[in-house]
Amino acid sequence: MTPDERRMSADLAVEEGRLAAFLEQQSALVLAVTPEGESLPEIGTLPFVHHEDGLWVLVSELAAHTRPLLERGVARVALMADQSATRNPFARERAHWAARVEAVDREDERFAVITAALQRRHGKTVALLCGLGDFHLLGLRLGVGSYVNGFAKAFELDGLSLRHQQRR
Repeated sequence: MTPDERRMSADLAVEEGRLAAFLEQQSALVLAVTPEGESLPEIGTLPFVHHEDGLWVLVSELAAHTRPLLERGVARVALMADQSATRNPFARERAHWAARVEAVDREDERFAVITAALQRRHGKTVALLCGLGDFHLLGLRLGVGSYVNGFAKAFELDGLSLRHQQRR
């Protein structure tokens, strides 16, 4: 490995650390999913927990985005830094991905483990929602995407791994 390649690899490791910290600071994600036969997406914002290799959410069948999530099995997911913590809105820290959707049945042993993690992060409301029959536990498995944390600091993602810096 050349010195330039080592430096670039070290730089990516630093940025991956920033992405991991950014992910832990976020409590809600934004998702977009296009219903079958529609041209415009449904958009939702949901509290989540990062558990193992996915972002996990509880969704109600009453929400417009739930049926397309369950039927299509794909979505776009975004995280954005709090606007009040952003000095320049053009350089706002953000990440987005294409995601595969995985539904977890209530009888699956992972259901209790993941909903417990959601409850530790978001409080007692999670237990209440788990008791309602119209709520589903969904895992969002992150695919390709991008992470931006300032001017000229845009990176291509594969899940939570930075592939390389985007340059134009």
